[in-house]
Amino acid sequence: MAAFLMSFFSFCLQLALPVAAVGILAVVVLLLSLTVSHRSPVRKCRPKDAQIHLLVVLGSGGHTAEMFSMLRRWTLEPSRYAYRTYVVSSGDNFSAQKAKEFEVNHMAEGKTPNDAYTIVTVPRARRVHQSYLTAPFSTLHCFWACLTVLWGQYPEQQHLPTEFSSPYPDLILTNGPATAVCMIVAAKLLRFLHFFLPFLQADSGMPKLRTVFIESWARVSTLSMSGKLLLPLADTFLVQWPKLGGRRAWWGMKRTRYAGTLVD
Repeated sequence: MAAFLMSFFSFCLQLALPVAAVGILAVVVLLLSLTVSHRSPVRKCRPKDAQIHLLVVLGSGGHTAEMFSMLRRWTLEPSRYAYRTYVVSSGDNFSAQKAKEFEVNHMAEGKTPNDAYTIVTVPRARRVHQSYLTAPFSTLHCFWACLTVLWGQYPEQQHLPTEFSSPYPDLILTNGPATAVCMIVAAKLLRFLHFFLPFLQADSGMPKLRTVFIESWARVSTLSMSGKLLLPLADTFLVQWPKLGGRRAWWGMKRTRYAGTLVD
């Protein structure tokens, strides 16, 4: 019996070593690829005055209020940001209502609502007080919904105007929390797949999917959990307090940019 156990443990050890080596190599390759892609300059792949499909991920409560405060302050030009997609979590009627009010009061420009924007409701990544045991499953559900939204195939989405040749949004803007993580990870995955599988570009071309994460004004000295997760993934990471400026995920990565106060 002892000889059998010794042989079994020896076999497990011999099997574990190459598995561990492959795992370590995979992590190293992932970190290197993230570093290279994060530092790569953004190609000027569209004319200066081309119309933009903007996707805005709305959190809830204070995150939504901050987002629309920033959008009002930036005074988006409807002729430039010609189509807007707002993504809200299930049960968040407040954010959906605020999106409608913003469109009516600031972006209407004589168009009927269906011509200029759409509001999409995706499953919530994690509900308040939800068990951590079930949270991974709901997060995967949200992640798949975000992928479908970026593909332009989500049931609630409308057909884009004819001037947009690709279903992918050009710019993704968010300030967290959980749905923002799912959306930016989904955008990163799609860009990765299109880069390594060129045949995917046959119908819709290389997706733009440029991502901007804005840390909440309430975060003065430390990043939020969403911010820490997205620091190595977002193309542009803006912070509103000087103490958070210049941070990076690890050596060689782009740093956070201090943008000053962005809310009203």
